[in-house]
Amino acid sequence: MKKTFLSAIVGTAIWLTVPALAQVRPTGYLQNLHSHNDYTRNHPFAQAYGLGFGSIEVDLFLKDGELFVAHEYEEIAADRTFDKLYLQPILKAFAGSEDGYLYPEKGQLQLLIDPKTDGQAVLKVLSEKIKPYRDLFDSKHNPKAVKIVVSGNRPAPENFHLYDEIFFFDGELDKAYTAAQLERIGLFSAPFPLFSEWNGLGRLTHPDYRKVKTTVDSVHRLGKKIRFWAAPDTKTTWYEWIKMGIDYINTDQPMAAAAFMQAYPKNSYMNDDFYEPYLLRREENTFPERPKNVILLISDGAGMSQVWAAAMANKGQLNVLNMPYTGYLFTGSTDNYHTDSAAGGSALATGVKTKNRFIGVDTLGKAVSNIPDRLYEKHIVSGIISNDRVTGATPSAFYAHVDERNMSDSIAHNLLDSKLSLIVGGFHPVFTKADSALWKGLEEKGFEVRHGVAGMDSVDSERLLAFAADSANREWNKLDADQNSLRTGYRMIEDAFSPSIDYLRNRGNNGFFLMVEGAKIDGGGHSNSMPFTVSEYLSFDRLVGQALQYADEDGETLVIVTSDHETGGLVLLDADKDKGHVLGDFATTDHTGIPVPLMAYGPGAELFQGFLDNADIAKRIYQVLNLPAE
Repeated sequence: MKKTFLSAIVGTAIWLTVPALAQVRPTGYLQNLHSHNDYTRNHPFAQAYGLGFGSIEVDLFLKDGELFVAHEYEEIAADRTFDKLYLQPILKAFAGSEDGYLYPEKGQLQLLIDPKTDGQAVLKVLSEKIKPYRDLFDSKHNPKAVKIVVSGNRPAPENFHLYDEIFFFDGELDKAYTAAQLERIGLFSAPFPLFSEWNGLGRLTHPDYRKVKTTVDSVHRLGKKIRFWAAPDTKTTWYEWIKMGIDYINTDQPMAAAAFMQAYPKNSYMNDDFYEPYLLRREENTFPERPKNVILLISDGAGMSQVWAAAMANKGQLNVLNMPYTGYLFTGSTDNYHTDSAAGGSALATGVKTKNRFIGVDTLGKAVSNIPDRLYEKHIVSGIISNDRVTGATPSAFYAHVDERNMSDSIAHNLLDSKLSLIVGGFHPVFTKADSALWKGLEEKGFEVRHGVAGMDSVDSERLLAFAADSANREWNKLDADQNSLRTGYRMIEDAFSPSIDYLRNRGNNGFFLMVEGAKIDGGGHSNSMPFTVSEYLSFDRLVGQALQYADEDGETLVIVTSDHETGGLVLLDADKDKGHVLGDFATTDHTGIPVPLMAYGPGAELFQGFLDNADIAKRIYQVLNLPAE
């Protein structure tokens, strides 16, 4: 005795674990969108097709031998025929195709025909209309063809064979199909209220989720696709449907859904490079009252959302989350609610707030002392590492004094008067001419200039300028096309940390100060790329782990972690920490004024907690090192 498909699925507690079929996404997730009631739009077909929708729905009425597109019989209008709104535009699209496919990457269009009057009569007229162009609708034999799926008043399954093979039919879950009939099923459509009363906010209840997921997997097990109608039409629904593997996502919001799906690859990230955070070993009472060394780690562009997204991508664990003293920083500049990296970096480096675009100067453009300047007076050596260019806004805040961040030549020449013993970062063309006054000045000031961080700890010179090994050929102010390549391409700060520590220790009997910037997190925010953002923060956090381990082993080192500002206005929409998957959305491609996290560990760490201003960081470093305030 046959069970109907619906009773076999909904009426059982069996949890199927059959993997979903690989989704056909030749133009990205847009191919998963179904334009419900497409004919109600201002531009039927054109809008959905232009956006790249994989499926378009058309309701047809037969009146006086003509096929009209309408939702209700009373809405029939003389100029809204199937020929005008759909057939002719489809033929025109084929005529304009270079390779015969309607979409790039061999993408296929599905046309869901819903006869509102006698289905047999509608299909007869429809067959006549497309007969001259039959090959363009014969998806069984032509992979470039439009696939026609008949819904609504469709024939009974036992009559499928009476219709041209160009017609597939919309399957119903409560019907049992023979093998031959199943071959004519183009997809299964189901009313979502049959499974749940979910409104598209929050989450499906577990029992409802099981019913929906079991149905989806069972349809895929048959080698068919599935769509739910009368379902919620929210962002939450859309990404839940993606996770479940639902093939066609019903929407009455084509623009919003298309924007969401188009951004989905950049807004989501699946980690495959997990690591265990370093476990702190020292009790706070084993540290001395004051540190000898200070390590300041700056995650450029990272707010709490970036931190939490990275944590979810690494099974809920980060080194920064293990740090015992926490707080927040206000980052605004003196002339704007949200700072740029120049003013933000300068506040961290000098303890003096200033205007955007100003580096190492006050609001009047007057030079102010930075941390390396002040520590030099106490014979404490200083170094900076950044995976930005050496002349980037944040690293240069620790040595330069200019009133315009784009003055790269002047910034580079400021190195000659800096108190830094070590600079590691990206190359800038201003350093190109080896016989220039700049290079001669660097030599006179005792700098050895080299490419690469390997062997830094064996350098004999008292001062070192090291460019990242490949930075001479890299556009450091631009993003790589392949965002995921950054997971391995920008780990220079991790590689440079230990040799930099050794270099400074060998030259500083009175202690050292080291600033390390993870600059490329900011690039992920500016480009609204979750893979870029998260992979770069994870690299930064692994660096934090190195610093914490060093602090434990040394016993006299204070580690401070913070950011110069937040970039992108990231909101985390969904996460699965066990799989390392995160999904978010960005509010802007610019900086924001969202306060940024502050974490500390080691002697004096208690001073770096609560809600502080970014200018307080330098002041409290001076305080913990017992330097007088200026």
